[in-house]
Amino acid sequence: MDIRQARKHFWDYARGVLRGHPGVRIQRGVKLDGPGTYDLHRGSMIAAGAQVYVGPGATLTVEHGAKIGIRNIVNVASGVTIGSGSELSWDVQVLDTDFHRIYGADGTARPHTRRIILEARTLIGTGSIILKGVTIGTGAVVGSGSVVRRDVPPQAIVAGNPAEVVGHAESWGP
Repeated sequence: MDIRQARKHFWDYARGVLRGHPGVRIQRGVKLDGPGTYDLHRGSMIAAGAQVYVGPGATLTVEHGAKIGIRNIVNVASGVTIGSGSELSWDVQVLDTDFHRIYGADGTARPHTRRIILEARTLIGTGSIILKGVTIGTGAVVGSGSVVRRDVPPQAIVAGNPAEVVGHAESWGP
């Protein structure tokens, strides 16, 4: 690691400490907003330009080694968990809410928010959207530009809008 990279890492960790999350790397231009609970584990990272909002009574959990990517939007109204070693590429949106209520023919409101769980070592491709109520299984890969509206089995590769299983991944890595 050269001196410039070491300096950048230092300031990333300093931002984490200053925001009350020691051991978490928070890069420049990250916006953490909302009155909810931020459970950011040591060794996790939030990349430049990410926008995170955690609403009242909601919890965002980012486990060790997980990374929220550049320019991601994470909106939490009930709960989002990003498992250890998971990575969200750039321009990903994670939305556990519809932001409004939808009413059925009988006048009853449908649930407008449900938890999202990304289990350990999930990889979310560029420009993907993860919608409310989804669980993405351990080791799964979501292809770029996918819209995930249903659960993804462990080690599955999904792609498309709506996302469908297109393969199987034993592992992935940088």
